[in-house]
Amino acid sequence: MGFILQGLDKEDYDRNYSDKELLFRILSYFNPYKKEMLIITIAVFLSAISNTVVPIFIARSLDVIKASPSPFSKEVLLLAGGTLFFAAFAFFMNMLNQEKTAIAVQSAIRDLRKDAFDQVIDRDLSFLNSQPTGRLVSRLTNDTRDFGTTVTLTTNLMSQLLLVIFITGFLFTISVRLTFFMLMLIPIVFFTALSFRKVARKVALNSNRVLARINALIQETMSGIFVAKSFRAEKAIYDEFDEMNRLSYNINLQRGIVFNSIFPILNILTGMTTAAIVYLGGLEVLNANTILDFLPGRQLTYGEWFLFLQAINYFFFPIIQVASFWSQFQQGLAASERVFSLMDAENTVIQNNSIVPNQLKGKIEFQHLWFAYEPELWVLTDFNLLVPAGQNLAIVGHTGAGKSTIAKLIARFYEFQRGKLIIDDYDIRDLNLKAYRKQLAIISQEVFLFNDSLKNNILYGIRDEEREIAEEKMKEIFLQIDALDWVNNLKEGFDTKVGERGNLLSQGQRQLVALVRTLLRDPAILIMDEATSSVDPFTEIQIQRAANLLMEGRTSIVIAHRLSTVKKADRIIVMKRGKIIESGTHQELLENGGHYAELYDTYFRHQSLEYIEQIARYGKKRELGSR
Repeated sequence: MGFILQGLDKEDYDRNYSDKELLFRILSYFNPYKKEMLIITIAVFLSAISNTVVPIFIARSLDVIKASPSPFSKEVLLLAGGTLFFAAFAFFMNMLNQEKTAIAVQSAIRDLRKDAFDQVIDRDLSFLNSQPTGRLVSRLTNDTRDFGTTVTLTTNLMSQLLLVIFITGFLFTISVRLTFFMLMLIPIVFFTALSFRKVARKVALNSNRVLARINALIQETMSGIFVAKSFRAEKAIYDEFDEMNRLSYNINLQRGIVFNSIFPILNILTGMTTAAIVYLGGLEVLNANTILDFLPGRQLTYGEWFLFLQAINYFFFPIIQVASFWSQFQQGLAASERVFSLMDAENTVIQNNSIVPNQLKGKIEFQHLWFAYEPELWVLTDFNLLVPAGQNLAIVGHTGAGKSTIAKLIARFYEFQRGKLIIDDYDIRDLNLKAYRKQLAIISQEVFLFNDSLKNNILYGIRDEEREIAEEKMKEIFLQIDALDWVNNLKEGFDTKVGERGNLLSQGQRQLVALVRTLLRDPAILIMDEATSSVDPFTEIQIQRAANLLMEGRTSIVIAHRLSTVKKADRIIVMKRGKIIESGTHQELLENGGHYAELYDTYFRHQSLEYIEQIARYGKKRELGSR
């Protein structure tokens, strides 16, 4: 079976819970619905009594009909009416039970999903970046849905247990000997059912895991379909999905065999018990000697023997339901375990306090800070940097130098291992992160837009009572940066849908949206990872105007890719292998002739006006020479 389970290992954050722990935690989600649970309990109790009374009435009716000269006698009609009443009453109690169970279960699932989603969005980026989105989605949807199975099964268990107790009492009134014999065989049925418990839990977990992997694969494929089609990798994607689908088939086939085999096996055992009772009951009727003679009892009549056999049909059905309970229950427990593991996953970013800062000035200071994404693989080593409030700082360096890491640490997305990071006069570990991030804005290279209107993307997160003022300010900003024309040229203007991830807009337009969205929030600290290298010149001018507006009067840290941004920075730091090797203005660094000068010649010089004019003159000379 190893090859079937290959690749279905636990996630790093998965935990093992005992059945007791899971049950107490599951029941805690039903505490707010005590009224519904009380009605369910009463309905289950009354339904069980009614279901027990029905065969008693039927049995009594048979005796009366046999003794009565008329099938329409008053006593016969009363018994028939009583049978009908209790059968109908049992039906309505069961309906009430089902209705209230559905309300309680769905309410608990809603609350669980809310808590689980709240915990997921509260996880730090180091956790979220390491987890495939599809697997998280599977836990939040499929596993929370299966969580409700535990309660539905529990209410059914209560009903069946009460029915077994009442039916057993009735069977004792018919034959003490046969009832004792039947009860002696019941432990065998339960032992057989419980033996399925562990394997049922295991296959249920594997089924949930493979479903999560399929969800993750589909989500990743749809997100990267452009790349796949560009490289004609559809066949490779299909093969990967086909392999995963086959794995799902094997796992769910195994799950189906386990869960579906329990009922036939239990039916065989109860059938053998019924056969033994038929034989022993026949001997009791004939008053022959049996192995049950040591028990007290009287000789059975043919009618009592028949009624006993009819009654045990009512007995064994709930017995099978009760016996198979734990095997089925494991599916709900397995789903609950996965959801609770996700909720209990610990953040690596830990705050020591929850100070809500006033309006920040924007001073940032790294003090002997060390950071690594993986243990001992240091990205920043003994890093020191002071950014005065209001300064426009540009960071340049080769890929892997640590530029983006600085931005992520300021945003408190990752936990650093040593040193300190001070914001104004606060240790960043003492700040309330929600309040702090309200005064922080980050514009990344890849701008994410929701599949909504352009306006709703720009006004995202702004409260309803502030939207009208923000909308007017939004239009003023677009007019100020001379970008209102392209909005008006859209099919529905600001109400135009931008598509999934904003794919109906160009890269430059998405960047403009991100800049304007940030301008409306007036942050104290701005972190911007420029992404204008593939933007057309006209859009770049609009982006630059918006960026200038955004950086004015606030602390701004720009991971620079464009010469225009670098030249306008108050200070430039040059990074290499997690350390600052140079610092100064654009002109100062060029004159020093160090690493910055090399970067300038490699990345920036071709963007300068002098370089463009030089190329133009060179091309003109070649044209004249060819004549």
